[in-house]
Formats: sequence, C-alpha cells, structure tokens
Amino acid sequence: MSSTSATTSGTKIAQVFSDSRGVPTERAPLGTRLKYALVIRRIEFLPIHMVIGLVPTVLGARAWGELASVNAVVAFLFCVTHMQMADMLNALADRELDATYKSRQPKAVYGLGVRKVVAHFAVTSALYLGASVFLAVRTGHWDLVPIALAGWLMGVAYSLPPLHLKSAGLWQLPTLQFGCVFIPGMFALRAYEHPLEWASVLVVVGLSLTLTGTFVTNHAEDYLEDQQFGIRTYVIALGIRRAMQVQSAMLALGALMVLGAVLLGFGFTWGLALYAVVWLVSQRYIWMVTSGTRDSFDTALATVRKHALSLPYHGVALGFTNVALALFVLGGR
Repeated sequence: MSSTSATTSGTKIAQVFSDSRGVPTERAPLGTRLKYALVIRRIEFLPIHMVIGLVPTVLGARAWGELASVNAVVAFLFCVTHMQMADMLNALADRELDATYKSRQPKAVYGLGVRKVVAHFAVTSALYLGASVFLAVRTGHWDLVPIALAGWLMGVAYSLPPLHLKSAGLWQLPTLQFGCVFIPGMFALRAYEHPLEWASVLVVVGLSLTLTGTFVTNHAEDYLEDQQFGIRTYVIALGIRRAMQVQSAMLALGALMVLGAVLLGFGFTWGLALYAVVWLVSQRYIWMVTSGTRDSFDTALATVRKHALSLPYHGVALGFTNVALALFVLGGR
C-alpha cells in the first residue's frame, strides 16, 4: 500500500471514530438510549443471529445436558455478539450514507453520540475476545482465540478501509458467508471439549450458503443507492439477475450439503424430511423472484424491491428448521 493510500485510509478511519459535532447537546432519556443501543445492534436481525449461534451449538453437543453447560451458553452468546459487533461498526461507518435512506441507524448513532457508540463497540470487542480466552482455558482448544480474532478482523475489514470488503465486488459474497456464519459456527463447534465432526462442519458450511442465499434481495434493493455512493457490492458486480441466479444456486447447494452431511454423518432422521420441505418451498420462491428479473433493469429492481422483505423470512424459516434438524440429530445420538 502506498503512503498516500495509507494516509487516506487513516483519515477515513479517523472520521468514522470521531464526530465534529461532539457529544449530543441534550442527553436522551434512559429508555431512548436503550432503544438506540438496540438499533445499532440491529435487533431486528436477532432471529438470524440466534440461528447462527443455535445450529452449531446444538450440533456440537453430544448430550442434552451439554446444551445447558457454560460452554454452550458462552458459545451461543459469542455468535450473537459476533454479529451485533459487526453491525455496530457498520452503523458507525455508514452513518452518512444511511442518513438519506435508513435514517433510523444514524439517528441512533448521533442520539447516543459517536464516542458512546465507539465505547459500545470497544466493550463488546473486549467481551468477545475475552470469551475466546475463557473457553480456550476451559477446553484446551487454543485455536478458539485465533478464530475469534479472525472474526473480529473480518468484521472490521468489512466496514473500514483499506479493504472495505462491503465494497469489494464479488469478494463481498464470500466475506458474508465466511465472516457472518462460518467463523462463529466453527467457534461454537470448538467450544466443547470433544473433537470436531466432519458432518457438523459441512452443516455449518451449508448454513452459510443458505442464509446468505436468502438475503440477496436486501442487497439488491439498495443497488442505486450503493452505486450513487460508490459502494461496489457483489450485486453491482454481477448485475441483479446474475446475482439472483448465483444466490439461487447457493441456496440449492447449501441445502443439499446440509441434507447430505446429516444423512451420511448421523443417519436418517425425520428432521431431514422437515428440512427438505421447507427448503423446496424457499427454493421455489427464489426461482420465482429470479424469473421476474429477466427483463429490463427497472423491472428487475422493482421485482427485488417487491420481495425484499419476503425472501429473508424464508431464510429465517429455513434457519430455524436447521435448528430443529440439529435437535433431531442430538436426540438420535
């Protein structure tokens, strides 16, 4: 990296973590501050955050009693914290862009005060990394620390320069898969004293594909806004139709990977039938949305915006069906 690029990146990072406005002129009431704290953590995404934590935590357990263990609870909270930490940083970094189209986020950032949001991020980061050390000591799995550190660094790189992976074109997609689902999933699997099972790892890989596959409309609906602000997402790199086709293929591959890994690794369970039904419903839906993007750009954009809320619900449904499948696996051990 050249000295000029390093200086530019340093300036941009300094701007993210500072605010010329200073602290808010009037301190908001406690209830309002609590609401703002939830907003910057994207509490509306909590169901997906829970799925990301529950699937590997359940799969990693060998008996029902382990789900109530300290290891399981800390691993689950780690996964939820992982997502909320990244969301806080993204709220900080994108507050000027969001002021035009998603005013709820910058209102919360400025309502709390930028310095307070930075403090929230710092404290959450300390708890996040502290949890990895705590579980490493309990289990002897010291790879938990670099896994957590890799997750933290990827969250930072997603929102901040010089990498700014949110604007890295096609690289944004594996970043979402690896950073949002696979890393916390591997952490949860390693949070127990026993060794990894290959089938559980493949289920986590499949989960990363299916979840990111059902949230494409959320990225696609912001096409014009991202383009206006120079953010080159994978949807802009591929185009709306090809992005939908890629995501549809990801959903199919991920679901087949989950079904195959459970069947071959753990044996038949009726949870497989339940999962297959929910997957096929979601797959049919994403194919239907994709077929609506075959005409002009305006038609494609209108189609994804129309379904921007519906497809993520399929992701939530499939995600919790994945949790149910993991519970079936645990019951059959």
